[in-house]
Amino acid sequence: MIRCIHSSKKYKHGVWGGAIMVVSVPIHFFGIDVTQLTPVTVIIKIFCALLCSGILGFQRTRKRRPAGVRTYMLVCLGATLTLMTSQFINVEIGHTDLSRLGAQVISGIGFLGAGTILFTGYKQIKGLTTAAGLWASACLGLAIGAGFIYGALITCAAIFFCMTVMGYVEHIYIMHAKSLHLYVLFSSVTGLEPFLNYLKEHNFTIEEFETLTRQESTQSVLFALTYKHKTTHEEIIHDMENCEQVILVEEY
Repeated sequence: MIRCIHSSKKYKHGVWGGAIMVVSVPIHFFGIDVTQLTPVTVIIKIFCALLCSGILGFQRTRKRRPAGVRTYMLVCLGATLTLMTSQFINVEIGHTDLSRLGAQVISGIGFLGAGTILFTGYKQIKGLTTAAGLWASACLGLAIGAGFIYGALITCAAIFFCMTVMGYVEHIYIMHAKSLHLYVLFSSVTGLEPFLNYLKEHNFTIEEFETLTRQESTQSVLFALTYKHKTTHEEIIHDMENCEQVILVEEY
């Protein structure tokens, strides 16, 4: 449905005159008014919540993330039920703020997202994408519960695109970047000096350097390196693993 509103209101960056096109959001999903609270619309909303959250959660499960398909489904279902409950209270009991419970979902989901964020031994933060996905899943549930199913389905596709295609693009970019962060484990504390000589000989620039542990038997160090020659991260790591007294080289 499209409505035309005539306005000559002045705005900061100019004057808008004539007709302004305002597009109303469709509320019918295959001929069913999903803004109404009936057994049929409840089933539709629950199904859409399972579908959208299942798609996003399955992608996280494939990557062995802390929050998988079941977690995403539960979050989205809970958010959907929350907004339908607000609608039920408004219809059966009387006028109330329909957005109040939904607002608590948006703020309350933070505790669950925080549980998926990990601080690794390499002083690296992991789980931010999973936490953001959980928050987005809750927002999808609120949209579905409100009857904005079209918007939820389109947004679900956009979120899935970010998690999959953009994740692949990000990985390709990082793998071809002229910088890398490495965790290197040496067999003894004397292994660091020849490794530093190796970096100097191969024109690596040390941007950051931090010793994590120093024991009689082993020593682990974090490196942030940059370079200019043409090579891949896999080739660099393979060459470094053959260095004297190097036990393990991992990119983080």
